Amino acid sequence: MLVAGGLVAVAAAITLQVHDHRQVDAAQTQARDRATQLLGDVLSYDFNTIDAHFADILPSLGGDLRGQFDSVGKEVIIPSAKQRQVVTSATVVESSVVSASEDAVTLLFFVNQSTTSTDSAAPKLDGSRVRVGMTEQEGTWVMTEMTPV
Repeated sequence: MLVAGGLVAVAAAITLQVHDHRQVDAAQTQARDRATQLLGDVLSYDFNTIDAHFADILPSLGGDLRGQFDSVGKEVIIPSAKQRQVVTSATVVESSVVSASEDAVTLLFFVNQSTTSTDSAAPKLDGSRVRVGMTEQEGTWVMTEMTPV
């Protein structure tokens, strides 16, 4: 009897671990997909439509990042983009999961960005690395961290 009870306990523990692992795997996939799309959206804009573009992005951001993005966007990025007629397009080249749980995933992205402006007639190409934090809030993945590294 004691051995059978022990086997049931071990089987239950293994089942819970497999279930947790599957949930974390699903979280990684969902967060990476959403972050890839969001990062491209956040880093790509056209001076002609930048006000509406940034307003559309804001609900997809959470935590301190939302307030920071809103204020830096209004005070620095939008005025500068309009003045210099910036059009920029960002493409995620590669990504990697740094850490993950069921409701929070941290990723590292490699991004290529092409920018045109009144500063230069030819497109300027830049590559960068960005650490992105994603948090699940009410069933939706929102970006809560975006840090150049």
